[in-house]
Amino acid sequence: MEHPKVLRANLIQALRGNRLLTGDDHVLVAVSGGADSLYVAQWLLSGQLPADLQPQVTLAYVNHHLREDVAEEAELVQRFFMRYPQVPHYQLDLHWTEVPQHGVEAKARQKRYAALSALADEVAANKIVTGHHLDDQVETILYKLIRGSQLSQLTGMQPSLPLSNTVTLVRPFLTLSKEKLSILTEAGLPEWVEDVTNYNEAFARNRIRQTILPAMQTINSQASQHLLDLARAITGLQGLSAPVIQTGVDMIIQGTFDWQQPSEVLEPIVQAWLQTQGVLAIKRSQVQQAIQLMKNPNVAEGEIHLKPQQKLIRERQFLRLINTTV
Repeated sequence: MEHPKVLRANLIQALRGNRLLTGDDHVLVAVSGGADSLYVAQWLLSGQLPADLQPQVTLAYVNHHLREDVAEEAELVQRFFMRYPQVPHYQLDLHWTEVPQHGVEAKARQKRYAALSALADEVAANKIVTGHHLDDQVETILYKLIRGSQLSQLTGMQPSLPLSNTVTLVRPFLTLSKEKLSILTEAGLPEWVEDVTNYNEAFARNRIRQTILPAMQTINSQASQHLLDLARAITGLQGLSAPVIQTGVDMIIQGTFDWQQPSEVLEPIVQAWLQTQGVLAIKRSQVQQAIQLMKNPNVAEGEIHLKPQQKLIRERQFLRLINTTV
């Protein structure tokens, strides 16, 4: 196991290298009853950071009201808050008119970040900090690979991600495995709550964590590291290809784009163009339909419906996005 001093030094170096924290920041730490988020909160309040990196800290607990043990979790978090009476803390309660039967994790995450962003603006915090770590990163990369995500999504979670013009999401532990989190602070955590849904393999991420990744590691013990290496390689290739993709996006807008290139070349350019149009989620099949429409030399017009109020249309050499509600 890496020595605690070395571990802390490496973490501080990563913070500086990625410019994740400064002494001028006011961070809102998203605290749950789980060990990971409690460790990040305790670490930020431990006084171990250099003055130029130590931010002002506010704590926030989001009660999703989706599990039977939420009362136990809320009570535990409040006891943790009481260990730091000088630190402002808040509880945010998420309310559901109807609990979703499908995609509950994604919907809960959307509501959670919306609530945290609103609170960050209210308390004048410019960053939201979470306890995501290296093991979460591996799971995320594999999950997106299995579900067939775009190449750009296989880079995994970013250490820093703007949520709005005023608030940035920061994940300072992405370079650390879960195993190493416990030695960041001098004092271990007195208690935490284990989310019982973490063992429910009806959720895809739980199957990845508990069954798929362990099976992969029996084939190659370095499977997790190889997934991380893949994500880094994709990140590097994205950096190299960014100028070419931007040129392609500009040419689509100008109506001068050469659509007779291989579809594999066209897909990332069309996806990037769609992002400039505000389309952040689109099926790969729809991107391919748009490419085939623009490639067809026998038509000058056509359309593809993305959703009820949104469609792509071809007007000769131009590809346009139309919002029919506007």
